[in-house]
Amino acid sequence: MNVRCNYCRQSFNLSRDYLADALAKAKESKQKTHSVECINCRKMIKVPVAQMKRYLPEPRSED
Repeated sequence: MNVRCNYCRQSFNLSRDYLADALAKAKESKQKTHSVECINCRKMIKVPVAQMKRYLPEPRSED
C-alpha cells in the first residue's frame, strides 16, 4: 500500500505483513485510523483502517 505524507509529500510503501499486524491491533482496540510515522519528516500520518482493509489480500481458503 502506498502512503503519501501530508506534510513533506514523501511517498512510501507499507508491506502486507505490516498491514496485517496493524489491522489486527486496530481490530482489538476498535480504531478507525492507524498512525504511521513518515520516513522522511518523522511526523504521524493517519491512515483509515477501511482503506488498509482494501489493500490486504483475502486469506486463501483450503479446499
